[in-house]
Order: sequence, then structure tokens, then C-alpha cells
Amino acid sequence: MKKSKLIGIVAVLAVIAVPVAIKMKGNKSATEVELTSVAKKEIQPSILASGNFVYRQQVQLSTEVMGKVSEVLVKEGDKITQGQVLLRLDPTLIQAEVTQQRAMVRSAEVNIDRAQLNVERQKTNSERSQRLAEAKFIDTSKYEDAQHQLNLAKVDLQGAKQSAQQAAAALDQALKRLDKTEVRAPISGTVTAVQIKIGETAVASATGMAGSSLMTIADVGSLMAEVNVDEADIAKVMVGQKAKVYPAAFDDKPVIGIVEEVSMAPKATIAGASQGKSYVVKLKLTESNVAIRTGMTCRVEILTGGGSTRPVLPIQAILTGDAMKLDKDAKDSKEVKENLKAAGVVFIVRDGVARKKQVKLGIADDSNQEILSGIDEGEKVVVGPARTLRSLRDGDTVKEAKNESASAKASSPNKDGK
Repeated sequence: MKKSKLIGIVAVLAVIAVPVAIKMKGNKSATEVELTSVAKKEIQPSILASGNFVYRQQVQLSTEVMGKVSEVLVKEGDKITQGQVLLRLDPTLIQAEVTQQRAMVRSAEVNIDRAQLNVERQKTNSERSQRLAEAKFIDTSKYEDAQHQLNLAKVDLQGAKQSAQQAAAALDQALKRLDKTEVRAPISGTVTAVQIKIGETAVASATGMAGSSLMTIADVGSLMAEVNVDEADIAKVMVGQKAKVYPAAFDDKPVIGIVEEVSMAPKATIAGASQGKSYVVKLKLTESNVAIRTGMTCRVEILTGGGSTRPVLPIQAILTGDAMKLDKDAKDSKEVKENLKAAGVVFIVRDGVARKKQVKLGIADDSNQEILSGIDEGEKVVVGPARTLRSLRDGDTVKEAKNESASAKASSPNKDGK
């Protein structure tokens, strides 16, 4: 009797509790969320790099002969043309060498004339000795001696000619050194630096010692950006891609650049350094209204994709990695494990209820992520607030948060006070 009474009481309580629980659940306030829609937009993924502005064509002038600077004919900033004389060295010593070598050439020419006369004389003696020997007036040995003297004269003539050639070559070298006392511009451009003054000694050296560098000239219209791209990103960089170049001195005024050259070999690093490899990428710059100078540093965003519209979502709407909140069965599935790097989770909203959906991801830029599959274009997706999105669960009741700026605009009076 007592047992049946107890069962009856439990049944009555259950009848009362179920409607109350349903009512309480129905009265639970919906979570306010920010919504967005899957929409087609142009997406521009990019990679970052840094480097410097350099001139495409720049020449560091040095001298090939040593001498004291007697004239500097240009100054920094001067426009010059190819072949123009920029600087002169004191030619006195080399002019004296030229005079000496000319005298050596004349002396060699005299020796040739003397040797030629001797050849003719010995030839005559040899012919006479031959006739006398044939007539038995002299011994054959006398003829042989005359023939030997002729051969020696011919050798002396050949030696004199060789000496003359050496003297002519030495004169030619002296004349070339004399010509090099005038330093001429190898290209047309602008003088960007003058490192030597009148009275200083120019040294024929490439070791960077004082006097080895005379001046620098460059084609200032050929300014370009030369940046270093990490080896992990270099495969994405191709000739013709656009880039945004931000000079350090004008960080708010980017210049558009075009990838013009991608190096095939990595940039040389210091021996023993453990840093990763990088590759030099050269970018042609469009016209800029800022005063960019060579040597300035810059950061670059190279746009590696895009050009067509794709279905995208804001990056903050997509949960990836540990934040994906996948069910245990989904986490353990082989397919998810294989595609985890290209997968994410979003919360779509249907009839006021948040539903978790796994999506496949494509390329991304700083703001948007391409959605390859998982949800359709136009579907409403929770985008924030970030804290709410992280704590959201499948099946939660949600409602769209009011746009405060729009509400304030609607509640504010117009110009007529209405």
C-alpha cells in the first residue's frame, strides 16, 4: 500500500516538473551575437619581407693608375653623360714615362736599320765567297764562314725587330696609363657621392683603402626595392606579382611594386651562422610622390594570389586548432586528421539556434579566409564577440546583437528637432 502511494506521488511530481522545466528552458535568454554572411570577395594573400631601396645601375669609380688628384670636375648631385671627364690626375710622371718609351722606340728603329745594313753586307760577302770557292781560289771553309756571318746578321735583325715591338708595346701601355689619368663616366646618370679631393692621392686598389674610391654615380631614375624572402615563402613568389612597399621613412605612404626578379640561389650568409636561408627578390617601383633615397629600409607585402572573387568569411568567425571544439568522434576520425590543417569550425544560425559546422579552408589574407566547402553562400555565421564565440556551444539559442551606432542614429533628432 505504501509502495503504490509512493509511486503515485512521484508520478504527480513528474507531471508537474516537466512543464515547469520546459517553461524555464523556454524563458532562458538568448545569447547576443554578431552575425555575418558568406559572401564573394576578392582575397589577396600575401607574404612579408624586408630589405632596402637600391639603384638598379650604380657604379663605384676607382682609378687604374696611381696619382695625385689635380682636378675634380663634378660635385654631388651633378647630372653627367657617358664618356664625360669627371676627374683628372697629375700626368707629369706618366708623361715622362711616355717620353722615355718614345725614345726607346726610336732607338729600336735605329737598331733595325743597322741590323738590316749588316744583313745586306754579309749577304754580299757570302755571294763573293761562293764564287771564289767555286773557282778554287779560296777554301770551302772560307765560304762557310761567310755564310755563317750572314745567318748571324739575319738573327740580329730579327732580334732588333722584336726589341722594337717590345718598345712599341711599352709605349702603348704608357699612353694608355696617360689616358687613364682622366677618369670618365662609364654610364649616364647622377653623381651621388664624391669621396676624394684635389691634392689627395688616388690609389689603384679594390681593397677599400683610402684613395681607392673616387666617386659614385648612379641612374637615379632606376630606384628599386631589394628584399629578402624566407625560404619557406619563396616558392610562392613569381615574376609579375604585385607588392605594397612601405618605406620606413614614409610608413603611411606605400608604393606599388612589381616583382621583377627572383634569385635562384640563396643569399650568402656569414660562415657558421645558424640562421635560415633567404632569397633576394627585386621589385620595380611605380612613380612615388615621396622622396625615397637609396639605402632606406622598407617592408614589403608581396601579393601571392587573388584576382578573382571567392566565397569568404572574416577570419575571426573561424575557429581553428584547439579552438575548433570538434566532437571526440570527429577528432578521432581519419578524414579529419588528414585535413585538419585545412579545416575549421564555424557556427551558423538557423531559426535562432547556433549550429556547429566544419568547413574546408582555402587561401587567406589579413582580413578574410576562403571557404571551399561546408556552408553555402549567404548563410548567417556568428562572427563575434570573440569571447562569446569561444564559449558558444552547438544548439545554443542566439539572437543578433543590435547595431548600437544604427540605434543611436535612429534615436537622435534630425535637423528639424523631430
